[in-house]
Amino acid sequence: ELIVDVLMIAALVLGGGLCAGLTLSLMGLDSVNLQVLSTAGSPTEKRNATRVLRLLERGRHWVLVVLLLSNVIVNEALPVFLSDLDFGGGVAAVLVSTILIVIFGEVLPQSICARYGLSIGAACAPFVWILMIVLSPIAWPTAKLLDWSLGEDHGTTYKKAELKTFVSLHQQLGTENLNEDEVTIIRAVLDLNDKTVKDVMTPIQDVFIMSSDTILDDAGVGKLVQSGYSRVPVHEKGKPDSIIGMLLVKDLISYDPDDGKEVASFQLRPLPETAPDLTLLSTLNYFQTGRSHMLLVSNSPGEPKGAIGIVTLEDVVEELIGEEIIDETDVWVDVHNRVRVTRNPKETAPSNADLGPLVRGIIERRRMGGLKQKAGSTAPLNKTVDRVLVKGNDQSAR
Repeated sequence: ELIVDVLMIAALVLGGGLCAGLTLSLMGLDSVNLQVLSTAGSPTEKRNATRVLRLLERGRHWVLVVLLLSNVIVNEALPVFLSDLDFGGGVAAVLVSTILIVIFGEVLPQSICARYGLSIGAACAPFVWILMIVLSPIAWPTAKLLDWSLGEDHGTTYKKAELKTFVSLHQQLGTENLNEDEVTIIRAVLDLNDKTVKDVMTPIQDVFIMSSDTILDDAGVGKLVQSGYSRVPVHEKGKPDSIIGMLLVKDLISYDPDDGKEVASFQLRPLPETAPDLTLLSTLNYFQTGRSHMLLVSNSPGEPKGAIGIVTLEDVVEELIGEEIIDETDVWVDVHNRVRVTRNPKETAPSNADLGPLVRGIIERRRMGGLKQKAGSTAPLNKTVDRVLVKGNDQSAR
């Protein structure tokens, strides 16, 4: 009989400790984190997370009530068997029971389960499921009452600001440290839907634009080529805020400056327009369609007035990487600090320092070779160039 009592006491202490440890480990596992591990963890983590998820999906409150109820039953039964042993009185039995429960039924198992909660929870999932079935007459109604009064747990999710802070902390504390560029890009992506084109656009007064009546002679073409831009917005004569189209510099490849034609005589391409409140995420989605890599920001999109700036794919990418993209010939304007910046001349190849002689040489060779401008390259401008409007919801043009 003594051996039976000792074995029962040991079993009850271990059972109570297991229930206490499982309460901490299973209830401490976040459902969202488990879903992440079941998808992107190691093979062992995937297997363990899947088992625990399957158990918790039956009812997190149900699991909680079963474990607590089992622990209470064990703790109440322990003094019964301790009283059969001769400890010199009831006080001694209570003292021994308390020591066994605290050390072996609470502190030690919870310390172990706090460290290896996922593995232990997965290994004991079948045992917990058996307890859930056995105690369901009491545990299941109680769990449903908790679901009704407190609501079901759906895991922890983060707001954008919290998620950005989480990423920054992971850079400092994570076992797989993120480098600074990775953190910058992740944080920038989270801000992409909160920033608008007005925040990153180049103001129209800082944009290289041309009037429709500009004469493209040697000086005009040289200035155009030296600007370094492949697309140049064109405004109506005397109205810098009325952009009527976009001139592609490649259309001038076969053009002879001696013809002295106006910009308006070339075929201008539509320049998509948008309101200042278009988000950068919608802007990026539009650029991905391939229709254009440049947008006109206007206070009156669709009307021949109100142009306030230009935003390009490069502007959006710069927001993503957190720094300016500069090539060897760029002269650019820092739209955040309103500072005009030029790359150090020492860093610029001499052959790119002045494109005027190169352009003039190409023109002379064309003249000597008798090249003529293609008929289609000087098609008269359609004064009603189709206006392309970009909106944030449909991410498309009309």
